[in-house]
Amino acid sequence: MSGSPGPELAQPSSRRPFAATSGALLAALPLPWAIVAWVHGGRLDTSPWAWIGSATATLALLLAAITLGANARLGRWLATLGVVLLPTLAAERLSASPGLTLLLATAAALVLGVLWQLAAPLFVAVLQRGSPGAGRVRGSAALALGFWLVVGIGTSRDNLPLVLAVAASMTIAVAIGVAWLVQRRRATSPRTRTVAGGLLAAGLLAVATGGEAWALVSSGAVYALVATVFGPRAEFGDRPASRWWTSLLEHPERLFVSSFATLIGVGTVVLALPQCSANDAGIGIVDAAFTATSAVCVTGLIVRDTPTEFSALGQVVLLLLIQLGGLGIMTFSTAALRVLGGRLSLRTEAAVARWMGTNDRSRLITSAQDVLRVTFVVETVGALLLAALFVAAGDGIGQALWRGVFTSVSAFCNAGFALQTDNLMPYRDAPLVLHTIALLIVCGGLSPAVVLALVARREPGRRQPMQVRICLVAAAVLIAVGFVVFLTCEWENSLAGLSLADKVHNAWFQSITLRTAGFNSVDLSAVHPATWLTMLCLMFIGGSPGGTAGGVKTTTITVLLVAVVSTIRGRRATTVFGRRIPEPTVQRAAVIVTTAIVACGIGLFTLLLTQRIPLPMLGFEVVSALGTVGLSQGATLLLDDVGKVLVMALMFVGRTGGLTIMMFMSQRSRSREVALPHEDIEVG
Repeated sequence: MSGSPGPELAQPSSRRPFAATSGALLAALPLPWAIVAWVHGGRLDTSPWAWIGSATATLALLLAAITLGANARLGRWLATLGVVLLPTLAAERLSASPGLTLLLATAAALVLGVLWQLAAPLFVAVLQRGSPGAGRVRGSAALALGFWLVVGIGTSRDNLPLVLAVAASMTIAVAIGVAWLVQRRRATSPRTRTVAGGLLAAGLLAVATGGEAWALVSSGAVYALVATVFGPRAEFGDRPASRWWTSLLEHPERLFVSSFATLIGVGTVVLALPQCSANDAGIGIVDAAFTATSAVCVTGLIVRDTPTEFSALGQVVLLLLIQLGGLGIMTFSTAALRVLGGRLSLRTEAAVARWMGTNDRSRLITSAQDVLRVTFVVETVGALLLAALFVAAGDGIGQALWRGVFTSVSAFCNAGFALQTDNLMPYRDAPLVLHTIALLIVCGGLSPAVVLALVARREPGRRQPMQVRICLVAAAVLIAVGFVVFLTCEWENSLAGLSLADKVHNAWFQSITLRTAGFNSVDLSAVHPATWLTMLCLMFIGGSPGGTAGGVKTTTITVLLVAVVSTIRGRRATTVFGRRIPEPTVQRAAVIVTTAIVACGIGLFTLLLTQRIPLPMLGFEVVSALGTVGLSQGATLLLDDVGKVLVMALMFVGRTGGLTIMMFMSQRSRSREVALPHEDIEVG
């Protein structure tokens, strides 16, 4: 029959399944020996049964990697044997740690569940084009990267056999990548060039390590990260390969949240490299993740002193994370579409327009380019002014120029990172430095869109848009209130010992930086209770939408206050500046504030359960993290690893917004609304 499929289509010879799984199993070959080294502290005089078990597990993983493509059932059983033997080898350590036992058991169960139940949709690919090496590159790189991260989180990096096991896993991943590149040497593509670039970067970092063992191993993590994220993907013979960003562009909330999460992940891996640390040991994965989250979310909370514990490369990486996180990946990607010749979907256009604070979608790409232009011009001018002021303060020209650039970008992005151990306290009697930084903070907090609206030419008699006017009035009121409160309440506290002029300068500067920037020119560890409460309110409010500031935004609070006043006056409509605010906008503002309050409560509750830190310090820390401010009364340095993770989550929620995360997690569907019976209830 001509219409029936030929028997050759059902032949398994056209299928090369489990390529990624095979690569992961190959990179996992050193795992049994790493576990033995971890359990016995690197000693060689261990039980013979440990070596027998390690050899058996390694052989099982190797045979599984080899046979999985040809005989899936046999490969699964061999892989299962190897996975089950891994926690068995660690029984001696696990018996004293129930929590770690539960963690490893859960991980093993997930691996086996994926291998036996979800393997077909996740790992099987019909490769009529390409080669099995394509999947093995990503699988081996992902496992080697995960292995490196696990060892980096722990404190056993001085265990030479364990480090050698990580090195062996990295070597296997690199060898698979090199073999794939050699195989495709005549068929260059963006992915092959990217993988080759990752190998080159890893090699250059390895040369610069000076031979230190963990630094050499960490150099391979650069390649593993590149290959995991940008490595070759399996191609389906009868379906054209789609661009990887298409699915994200169709879901703006996913694009928004995923861009920040990806940037944090990349920043964590890079900052954990010993080359980014001032010493060869590195800062550890947890501290690297905390620092990357703080930089990308432009918060400024630190667990490592920026000028003393990060190398020049680490400081450059921090600067890039601050710049990308401050303006947002969506701004850069929107501007880049002009170069690529593409366009956004309607849903993404609406999301980007809300992000940048503009209503004219026809000029969206032009507006994004204008935002970048204003940003770089303001940062450049600020960097030159600050460099000159730092030279006048006694810094060398090179140091002053670098400090000027770093501080200018950090200030405009409202990040609060500084290259001075005491932040800006050495310049509390240098008003020009304080006011230059304050002006940069205001420009970034107002958003480049507002700055453009202020300098743009308008037709005679045409007023500024309502949002611009609200942003300006709200910022002026909040700065004035903060200035008066800080000056009066801190006159004999944090401002004590300063001259009258310096008290005024520092009170003005702290009022500006309190809402989101996180710089401090005076000691804030023991402020007056009234100042403490005012600081919480200002940090919670934050800056303007579309800018680099955090918080629930000035327009959100303004809309709610105007709605309250309108309700008290008995008005059905919410009006301001002669314009009516739509009811959905008022509802969205209420949801944003409610979500932020709930997040504060949950964050404070969990920190109180896990940390032995006084309530006022933790309350200040929670609001500072959620508002992406970065000020601290000392609680940051007292956090353990659990506390750091909780604060990282607060910073992420504060930057991306609770409402955005709710939309990201929810599976929204459009359905016809049914009119339900009306019934009023008493409130208040």
